[in-house]
Amino acid sequence: MELIDLPVQLAPSEKRFLMEAGLVLRDARRYDEARAVFEGLLALVEDKHLPLIGLGTIHFARAEWTEAIDRFEQATRQAPRAAIAYAHLGEALAFAQQKEEASLVLQKAIELDPAGQEGGEMARTVQKFLSYGLL
Repeated sequence: MELIDLPVQLAPSEKRFLMEAGLVLRDARRYDEARAVFEGLLALVEDKHLPLIGLGTIHFARAEWTEAIDRFEQATRQAPRAAIAYAHLGEALAFAQQKEEASLVLQKAIELDPAGQEGGEMARTVQKFLSYGLL
């Protein structure tokens, strides 16, 4: 019998549910389970920047700055207009003490989302912490 590779199609509500499940698992510090959800999503969705951000947030929660930065950079390459990816990248860079680069990346997030609905506000908040010397 020959195997047929059938593409799996997820409805937007199913994608949202899985992303939320991964975030809940991450927040419960069940990092391995959260990673499995986000990695599974990577294989199933076209908009890969969202599960990449999810994976980055797991590394961020563990203070694994290099790994978090790598995942967020991957997300910005997947979706170069996604302000939320740049906001997360800027935050990780700030925590990694790469402040000048963080400031540039955060500014890009703000420029991409001046209304602050999709990452711009997060970037402004992190930028304020940087300017106050809190990061």
